[in-house]
Order: sequence, then C-alpha cells, then structure tokens
Amino acid sequence: MQNSNFKFALFAMKFFSLELYTLNINKSAWCMSSLKMDKDCDYEICMVDSSKQLIKEGFINLCRKFGSIKNITIHKTDYENQAFIQFEDNDAAYKLLNEKLDFPSFIKVDISNRTQKMINSKFRKENEEDVEKYDDDDNLKTVIKENGKNEIKFGNSIYIGPNVSGRRLIEESKQLKINSKITPYNLENDDLFGRPLNTKWEKLNKPEFELNNLDFYYRFENCTGGEIKIEKKLSPNMFTGFTTFFNDGDNIQDKLKIISNDIECSDLLNINDLKYGMLVGAFDNATNLYGRGYVTLVAGNSVNVALSDYGRVINTIKIRVLPEKYNKLPGYSFKVYTKGDYVPQLKNTSYVFKVRSVCPERIVLIMFDENKEIKVQLKKWQPTIEESGVSYIDFKNNSSAELLKLKDMSSIFIRSKEKHHFEFFFSFWNNLAAYCYKNPQPLNRIPLYGEIVGFKSTLTNNYVRGRIHKFFGDNMYSVKHMDDPYKENINLSEMIELQFEHKSMPVSFLKVGLKNALPYPIQFDAKRLVEHVIGIRLSVHFDESKAEGWKYVDLNITIVKENLNSILYSLVEPLWLKDNATLDNDIGSFIKYIDLLRNELVEKSVVNMTFVVYHDGVFYMRDKLFGKSFSLLSDMIKEYCSLNLNPYLPHIDEVCLGQFPDGMWYRVICDQVKPGELVKVHSVDLGNVAYLNSRNIKRLPEELIFHPTHVSLCILDSSIQINEEKIELLQKYENTDCELTIVKSLGGKNHYLFNCPFIEEVLQ
Repeated sequence: MQNSNFKFALFAMKFFSLELYTLNINKSAWCMSSLKMDKDCDYEICMVDSSKQLIKEGFINLCRKFGSIKNITIHKTDYENQAFIQFEDNDAAYKLLNEKLDFPSFIKVDISNRTQKMINSKFRKENEEDVEKYDDDDNLKTVIKENGKNEIKFGNSIYIGPNVSGRRLIEESKQLKINSKITPYNLENDDLFGRPLNTKWEKLNKPEFELNNLDFYYRFENCTGGEIKIEKKLSPNMFTGFTTFFNDGDNIQDKLKIISNDIECSDLLNINDLKYGMLVGAFDNATNLYGRGYVTLVAGNSVNVALSDYGRVINTIKIRVLPEKYNKLPGYSFKVYTKGDYVPQLKNTSYVFKVRSVCPERIVLIMFDENKEIKVQLKKWQPTIEESGVSYIDFKNNSSAELLKLKDMSSIFIRSKEKHHFEFFFSFWNNLAAYCYKNPQPLNRIPLYGEIVGFKSTLTNNYVRGRIHKFFGDNMYSVKHMDDPYKENINLSEMIELQFEHKSMPVSFLKVGLKNALPYPIQFDAKRLVEHVIGIRLSVHFDESKAEGWKYVDLNITIVKENLNSILYSLVEPLWLKDNATLDNDIGSFIKYIDLLRNELVEKSVVNMTFVVYHDGVFYMRDKLFGKSFSLLSDMIKEYCSLNLNPYLPHIDEVCLGQFPDGMWYRVICDQVKPGELVKVHSVDLGNVAYLNSRNIKRLPEELIFHPTHVSLCILDSSIQINEEKIELLQKYENTDCELTIVKSLGGKNHYLFNCPFIEEVLQ
C-alpha cells in the first residue's frame, strides 16, 4: 500500500504538476522509499529525547546497532535534547526509521527537515531570483532586495536584535565560572597558599600530631549508632568528618562548645613565638568557636592550624594556650573511606549511621542515604601537606629580585635573586628532577583536587612539581606549576607521586602588586619594556612595618636606578588622561576593522556560539569569551566616554564607539554612511545591529583595540530561503546557544559559511 501511494505521487507530479507535499500520503513511508532510491546522498536523522536524559554517548549507543555513525550533532533546549545523526551507510538510516516504533515513548525519530527539503528538491524545481550569494574572489557579496524599508532617515537611533547588556553578560560569565569551580570534592585550600614566611625557612619533618594518633575506637564500642557530619569531601571515595552525637546520649557538639569556652579563657599567644607542630587553641570563623589544633605553617601575620576535632585546616590570627586537660583527649575528627564512588552523590551535610564492627585496628559503619546503605570505614585524620599549606620564600625590603611575568599592572610575579635563595632553589630543583627521573612510575590513581604531583613539563623541558587545578575529562588535568607562573595540561599517566620532602619545599616565586598602578593592560611601548626587563636584576621596596606591606611593592631597575612603576605608569596611561595630548584626526589615520584583534574560527571546526540576530542575510554569532574578558575594556570605555563628549561621524569600515539602549558604549564597525541618514553599525562585542545618530557615536582611541572581537558574521551554507515570515521566526530564537560547523572562511574578516542543524531545523 505504501509503495503504491509513492508511485501514485510520482505519477501525479509528472502529469498534473502537483506539489508532492499536497498529497495525502504517509510521510514515513514516502521518506523510506526515497532513502531506497538514492543512496548517494547523505541523509540526516533527527532523534528527539523529551526526557532530557540522553547526552551524546546515549544517542550513539542507541544508534550503534543500526550501523556506523559518520557524524552526530547535539542540541539542548529547555524541553528536550536533539541529536542530528548521519550514518556511513544510508541503509542504516532506513533501518532505524523502520524500527523507530520500538523505541520508548519519549524518543521520537524522523528524518530532519534539512533532509526533507533535500528530498523535495529532487521532485520539484524552484527558480527564485532573490537569494544570498557569495563570491570567493570578492570575499563576500550579499544580494538583498532593496525597498523603502532600507532608507533610514536621520533622527533617533534604531536598534536591531535582543536588548542585552554587557554588564549582564559579564555577571553571567562570572556565575558560570563560579559554578564550574564547584566540584563534588574539593580540598578548599587556595587560601592556605600565597603567604610568605616571616621567619627563615627550615626543613620540615613529616608531622606527627599526638591527638590525631590517639585511638578513638572505644567511643564506638558501647553505642549502636548516631549521626555523622561531612566536614570536607576529598575524593570520590573519601571525606573528613566527625560525629555530632551518639545514640547513648553523648552530644559531641556540646563538648566542642565547652572546649571552646575554656580555650577563650586562656592566654593569647604571639604568632612570632609559634613553632611548627605546637598544640594550640585556634579561632575558626566558620563555626565561631575555638578548637584544638596543631600549627602547620607560620606565614606573615597569620598561621595555618590543623583542627583535630573538625578534620580541616584553617588560617587564623587568633591563637590561645590550650588548657592542659585537653592535651590527651583524642581528636574527634576522622577520615571516612568507601569502596565505591559514593561521596560526590552525598548531598546532605550529615547522615545517620549504625555501628557494624569495632576494634582498635578498624571501625566499620553503615551510613543511610535515602534508604541506601553505604558501608564505610573510619581512619585517623592526618592533614596532608596540600591541606596544611606550602610557604613562599620571603622578601626583605631592598632585596634583589627578577621579574617573571606581568600581564597587567595589578599583579606581577617575581623571584628572589639573593644568592643564598638562588642556591637553595637550584639545589631543590635538581633533587626534584633526579627523584622524578629515577621514579617515572605514573600515579596509578585519580589525584585529589589541589594535590601536588611531579611531571615532565613541555614548557621548561624538565621535571617540575605542580598542583591539580582542574579536571577536563579523559584523564586530562590542568596543573599549576609551583615554581613558575605557568599552567599546563597534563595527562594522568604522566604524573609522578611525590614524597613529603618535595611537596613541603617553599614556592620560589611570589605574586604581588605594583604601587600606584593604573588598572590598564600592558600594551604598545609598555609591553616592549616589560619583555626587555624580564630577567634583569631589580630591587624590591615596600613598607616592612605593615603586616601586608609586601603585597604592593616598588620595583627599581638596578642598572639605571630608575623606578619601574613610574616608567610603566607613563607608558600605560591613556592619552585621554594626559595633559595637552591630542588625538590624531588626520584622514586615513582612523582605526579600521583589520586593526582589531580577532578570535578567528578554524575551518571545519565545530564551535558553540550564541545566535544573536539575523539581519540583511547575515547571522551575527557571539562566542563564549565575551563576559570573561570584557570587564576591563568596559571600564576603560566608560572612563573615556565620560571625558570625551564630542559626537563623531565615522568612515566606512571604521571601528568606533556606539551607545546602545542599556546606556553603555560598545565598540562598533561602521557598515554604511549616507548623507542625511543614520549610520549603520554592528557591535563587534555584543553582536547587535544599529542605525545610530552621530550623537550616539564617538571616535575610538587606540588604547581600546587591545581586546579581541567576540562576534562573527556568518552565512548559512544552504539553499534555505529566508523570507519575512522566517525572519519573524528567527527573532524568537535570538540570544540562543547553538552548535555550528564552520564550512569556510570568507576573506579573513570574520565572515564565514556555516552549518547549524538547530537553525536549519527552525527555518524548515
């Protein structure tokens, strides 16, 4: 019956010139017959998961039994996950469509609208004159119907596209960064690093904390259960914690409050009198209580203390004498191990437990998580060197240093050039390299966040140590060097486990700020000066009488006895702040689009971008880096526009500043200037199109071209016609994230041909 319907459709087209889609035929049957007829075309299947459970791997697993997959593109909406699939063999697509009824009800399968149109085009001829064309020799040509709507008379500015604000995008980027840092397990030790020692560094022995070594098993012998609190997640199968109460009525939290009250009545200790490993009472801002702990690092005017009753390390300035009666009481904290990867799934802060078995060597509990029983084992807690903190080599006023890195004037990286320090550095680096060379075995386990590991660096071509910073998947990690201001991506198989003596050595470089620094990027002459100064001996000056004086320093160039801060200040200060400075307004001296830094897209690459607006045959697509890097540029533009009040009439292809509905000024490209009409521009950072009055345009100073553009102009690589009705449809999807394939770069001016299954699906 299905084949007869299809033959009838062909007969009707041939003799009566009827459109195929007007016939009342079964769509799936017609599609499958078409697939049989022409195997030379690449047919695309659209699979929709309304449950939003499937990701790329799930779609691939569903389709694998039908044949080899050639290409798959995923698009996620608020309501469903979509996969656009191409098989190596069209017989696989035909088989999948034949068996689609076997899938669960939340899985829908059909050929995509793009393939539907491709099939239709084989049976009907369309001759429409107003289509978008491009010419390889002329970079880009767009043919658009000219009508009265294109004449924009001089008057109020007109804005096209979503009403978005750069400030909001910056906040979204910051929130995304915060969310991306939230991991199920985290040592939370960033605040334990970065403080220079206030005393001469001495070699540390592996710590032995008496309270942490005392047996606490007898507390669990005579109870059946209680409640356990998670203090800190360390890995997929490990966390630190303590019991809040036992079923026999022993309330631990009340005991910790009594200990805190007794400590508060004791004498204050001077931080300069503290020694590594001292048992003290330390104030914890998180609990607002004093707790028992051991000194692990004296740094600056503060100290790191490992709290024996809470299972974590804090940094504090409030240290008191611990009453003697608490010197022999075992610590209440412990480490909890599981055999499975349960820890990331634990969402609550505390859980009920029952005691499974108790002996001096081992305590086994059963934790209850939503009617699921998790078998765990308790062990004594001993803080690692990563948790305790690693010190920096301290700087003295007027000591020698070298500049390692300076991206902007708010933060610089320097290293001591004092002879005794440098000899110490090289001795340690050689010992570390020798150890790693003799022990090249990989880590053979998943590293903890913040863990210090050794590896062969491709940047220094030597064995170095670094801290785990981020996890990218596929055993790839971002690692921060501990003896150079670098970050590097390292495979798990290349990591070497280090011993305590290598981890506890102080970091050799220090991050500080410059006094009286301007919040501007280092560029032009200032950048060349910095490149020349790196490696030259400098002297460091700061106020040693202030506890935080070392954080902002003056650097003097020893050779010429000049102050580096003041030289950089004069080179970095923008012209609009300098007295008697005039901008060059000569014809031909304006900043063109080619002068801007651009984030070029690679041909045949797949990128995630935001579809901003469709206008005059062009899709304006914005990348994901906007909010991350726009903040500094935005502040500079705001400062410049507050001083420069003169409107400006730009040239074609000139980069200037345009004011948008949110009241902020953005960098724009002048696309069209006609006498008596508004100036047509588009934002290179937001992606919006506008027709602006000259009062909403200002000249762009040279200092503001350092920032790369974030918008690409794209042409759809398809024969899809976009009429007024489809333009209205596209407006509903403005400011939507989508995945697109870059087919070809057109002329190198951020113009591209692209494919995007999501947009093509919308337009069908």
